[in-house]
Amino acid sequence: MRRGPAGWWHLLEWDLRSREVTSGAWLRGTLYPRRCDISPDGKLLGYFALGHGPSPWDTYFAVSKVPWLTALVAWHTFGTWTGGCEFAPDNGLTIWASMGVKPFHGDYPYGAVVESLDRDWIYRDLQNEYKRGWRPLAEGMAGRMPPELREAVLIARVRPGGDRALVLAHTGTDFQRHGIEGVQVSYLREEDDGHLTPLPEAAWADWDDEGRLLMATRDGVIKIIEWRSGAWTQTWSQDLRDLTPEPLPSPPWVQDW
Repeated sequence: MRRGPAGWWHLLEWDLRSREVTSGAWLRGTLYPRRCDISPDGKLLGYFALGHGPSPWDTYFAVSKVPWLTALVAWHTFGTWTGGCEFAPDNGLTIWASMGVKPFHGDYPYGAVVESLDRDWIYRDLQNEYKRGWRPLAEGMAGRMPPELREAVLIARVRPGGDRALVLAHTGTDFQRHGIEGVQVSYLREEDDGHLTPLPEAAWADWDDEGRLLMATRDGVIKIIEWRSGAWTQTWSQDLRDLTPEPLPSPPWVQDW
């Protein structure tokens, strides 16, 4: 999910095997990436949106096909008081939100459950990381954090196939500053000697299943960084900064199940 210019969001599909980025939907409204989820097979997107249409399309939760926002099923939410969603391995869906139990548009063939909004906001901010295997930082590593980050909420994920960790420090929420849904995060990468290297350019970062470091930078570039010949080496990047809104009708294959 890419934001910009002001008031616009753009969805793109990033294929890590072919290293191709495919353009999808443009939305003039607001999306909430930290409260969205992608199905295990990578085909379905569950998302919250604040649009400019008449009720019930003003605030809603919907399921679409990646990388489009054409709602195959949608529920009206009572404002933006929403907590997140999660797909099960069989594509069953759980939604935590203050919203109607029954969809106002379409229906969901895999089964959906609406739960009460009882998650704390820190968990909501980090729920997608927890789903991908991030866990609270071990006490020993916490002592190696820079002093200014030791009071932050700290989580880490060990690199698949290795023993280095990527660390995320959640330092609060400030909607006046750059951050996904205003959440202020800093990333650090653990090195062989145990030193933690700050990654100040990262707006988002994570390992992929092959142990490569994926990153979206604060200035709008996505990158793949790999461990090669004893050093971290950028092996691919794509600059998304200069994209301009070009909303197009969704293709037929995303318009039904």
